[in-house]
Amino acid sequence: RQNKSVKCGGILSAPSGNISTPNFPGLYPYNTKCSWLIVVAEGSSILLTFNFFELEFHGNCAYDYIKIYNGMARDEGNLLGTFCGDISPPQFTSSWNVMSIIFHSDRHVAFRGFNLSYRKGNIFYTP
Repeated sequence: RQNKSVKCGGILSAPSGNISTPNFPGLYPYNTKCSWLIVVAEGSSILLTFNFFELEFHGNCAYDYIKIYNGMARDEGNLLGTFCGDISPPQFTSSWNVMSIIFHSDRHVAFRGFNLSYRKGNIFYTP
C-alpha cells in the first residue's frame, strides 16, 4: 500500500537543483514512491552527481531502489541503472534535455536515502 501522506517528486525545470529522499538526512519513510522529472533547456544535457547515497541493500535491488532514466521513466529502454546499498552511483550525463529519477521503498528497513545535485550541461552537435 502506497504511503499517501508522503509528498515527493515533481517536475524540476531550473538549470540546477538538488533532489533528496523524503526526510533526508533522516530516515526515508516506508512504502514510498517518488518520481522526479528533470527538464532543462532544449539542446542541453543534464549532469547528475550523487552527494550522499545509503539505501537498503539487496542483490537485485528488489526492496528499496533508485532508478535513473535517460529520458522518460515509462520507457524501460531509457533505463541507465537501478541502484541500492551504500555504494554511490556514478556521475551521469544525459544525452538530451530530459532525465527521470524514481525512488521506491518497501515496508521494512529504512536508511538515510540519497541527496543528489543536477545541473544543465551542454551538448555539442558535430556537423
